[in-house]
Amino acid sequence: MQCSKLGAVHQDMALHDETEDRGEKPSTREVILDAAERVVARDGSRRLTIDAVVQESGFSKGGVLYNFPSKQALIEGMVARMIAQTRARHDAALSQAEAAGEDPMPAMVRSLLQQKEMDRAVSMGLLAALAEHPDLIIPIRAAIAEMRDEMIARSADPELASIIVLAADGLHFSDILGLDILPDDQREAVEARLVALASEPRS
Repeated sequence: MQCSKLGAVHQDMALHDETEDRGEKPSTREVILDAAERVVARDGSRRLTIDAVVQESGFSKGGVLYNFPSKQALIEGMVARMIAQTRARHDAALSQAEAAGEDPMPAMVRSLLQQKEMDRAVSMGLLAALAEHPDLIIPIRAAIAEMRDEMIARSADPELASIIVLAADGLHFSDILGLDILPDDQREAVEARLVALASEPRS
């Protein structure tokens, strides 16, 4: 069941990327999800309602409900898009490295570190929403496990790969929580070291 859901998410993301590449306007669902993210970023997940998204998006209530019949459906859509975007970056990094005959691990680690570019307020809002609907963590857990397993399978040192993934995840969640553990220059040095470790042969 989860595999079919993830497959549908990947397909939706591919279709969205194709639309963007052709210079076409985003789909109605994408515009509505953009509006939902703005509401969450500005007002928090508790203020995410169909009416708030109607006002933010400019669509009619019927139009929003046709695509997302409930608040939970909106949150599910936001989570699915987040997963799809992360997965798309991972797949692109892997494909480009393999096409160039390069070690895919450093490329996949760079992709993982790019998560810091996500809007902190949106991520915080989604975390709060997941606390209310813990079942929504299931597809996130499955997607993370799938990407982690791919990275470990391609690493000469699976234990080191696991450490690198955990460190990258730690940096990501420190960003979301606003902990600001490292100043920018040290953060860049740490990220560069993680990428370098990813390409080191097993000793």
